[in-house]
Amino acid sequence: CDSVLINNVQGAYMATSYLIQKCSQQPGYLRSAYDIYNFSQRSAGFYKAIRGAGMSASQSIVHDLTPSIDGAYGDMMEILKSNEPVASCYFADNDLIAIGAIKAFKQHGLGIPEDISIIGFDNQPISSVIEPNLTTVHVPKKYMGEAAAERLISLIRNPGQPPIKTEISTSLVKRNSVGRAKHTGI
Repeated sequence: CDSVLINNVQGAYMATSYLIQKCSQQPGYLRSAYDIYNFSQRSAGFYKAIRGAGMSASQSIVHDLTPSIDGAYGDMMEILKSNEPVASCYFADNDLIAIGAIKAFKQHGLGIPEDISIIGFDNQPISSVIEPNLTTVHVPKKYMGEAAAERLISLIRNPGQPPIKTEISTSLVKRNSVGRAKHTGI
């Protein structure tokens, strides 16, 4: 069937590559605890960037977090209380996970980006309001809607066309949650 999708692999790859370049460290992964197609594609992009940088995928610290602010906060607080190792920088499957983790890190006395850098995905409005503002992957939702409407009009005018899958690229919104983080050693 016809579809207009975002290129999740490209977005996650771009974000993870940026983390590697800025932080000069092996990124960790704040992965959704829920199995959702978009998140599995983002996972593929994350690991593609890790391997592309000559790093071992098995060396990335991965935390499975509930994909909501409160859920990710609670999950990350449990991880921090149990003294599990944390990375100096993270790619998160979405902004809500990133924001929940930031809240937990800050409550635990860690600075963003001084101690830990984080990149989210989706460019939710809240990402430009929180402190620090969240570096994130922008999804051009308006453009996606326009592309879907154009395709629908084309199908109405010329029925019987074969289905087309359109993948829309994302872009990186650089804000203040990424810096040259020092490794905390926790």
